[in-house]
Amino acid sequence: MSCKNKILGQSGENMAALFFEQKGYVVEERNWRCKAGEIDLIIRKASEWRFVEVKTRSSDKFGLPEEALTAVKRAHFRQAIEWYVAKNRGKINDFHADVVAILLDSQTFTVRWLPDSL
Repeated sequence: MSCKNKILGQSGENMAALFFEQKGYVVEERNWRCKAGEIDLIIRKASEWRFVEVKTRSSDKFGLPEEALTAVKRAHFRQAIEWYVAKNRGKINDFHADVVAILLDSQTFTVRWLPDSL
């Protein structure tokens, strides 16, 4: 991954975290990793847990951000969720797997939350 893409991705994750914090969620984990893969954000509001994949692009020239989620990436994401839930057995009963798609260019940005889309 190029330095430019890494910075873009980190910016998107920061924006997504702020987006959820403004909606009353607490960020429990960022960039949680296991053998199955990575979860960008793990957030919680009361007993509701959300596992969030953040996809950020600087334009839609090559498609929407969420279109970068292949079937393989989706499967790895779901496996990572299973690992996290198993590790926290009894703590997590209600959870959702979401995507946040961010278009971020030099002038504007849009944040789209796609709940239960994974």
